[in-house]
Amino acid sequence: MTTTSNPASNRVSVARQTYQSSAVQTYAALLQTLRFSAGFDVVGNNDTAQSVTFRLPSGDDEYEAHVVSDGVQSAVVIDAPLGVNDKSAAYSRLYRELSEQLAAQTTVANPDVVASHQFWQSVLADNHGPRSKWAIGAVVLSCFSLIGGISIFSERRPDWQVTILLIIAMFVVCGIAFACTGRGGKVSGRRLVLIAVAIACVATVLLLIATTVVQIRYSTSSAPAFSVAVPTNTR
Repeated sequence: MTTTSNPASNRVSVARQTYQSSAVQTYAALLQTLRFSAGFDVVGNNDTAQSVTFRLPSGDDEYEAHVVSDGVQSAVVIDAPLGVNDKSAAYSRLYRELSEQLAAQTTVANPDVVASHQFWQSVLADNHGPRSKWAIGAVVLSCFSLIGGISIFSERRPDWQVTILLIIAMFVVCGIAFACTGRGGKVSGRRLVLIAVAIACVATVLLLIATTVVQIRYSTSSAPAFSVAVPTNTR
């Protein structure tokens, strides 16, 4: 099937990416990626030329991505109208999503592999929005809790209430940051959130160990000393 649109005049090639797949496979994956991605709006496609015309949600300029054969490989070239602002972030996103789509197609015979790939893709996927303050806060809070876990070893009395509140606060902030970021979010920082979660897990273990050690130390030091009364003979 071929659909056409009003061609943009004077396009110039701005990006090129090579893939380890045939031109037919790459074109099919390219068309599917552009149609189902929230970052691009398909205007038309030409199956004979293996090209797809699309727009970005932020403007009316029409771009064209076309597949060319490169021996046993293939390449996707993106053409943009002359004078358009640099959209390298959008080009990188298209190439990344296309790579993910090709990887999913090559493993379609194994449903478990596909499910695992889609899961990690959803976990690790990010966007090019502004950096999330929740993600930054999650890292800061996790690092603070980690330092707090170390300092608890010098305490004289255990404080389970502070420990539990810190642990809850860490994972609540990490959960909010995780929900705000990712491909469907308006802010970026998913990998920063995953780093915060890793630090939070280490901090949780350290906080529990430190508070338990202080609890044992406090219980030992506060126990009444055992004494034996020696009877005395009085006359």
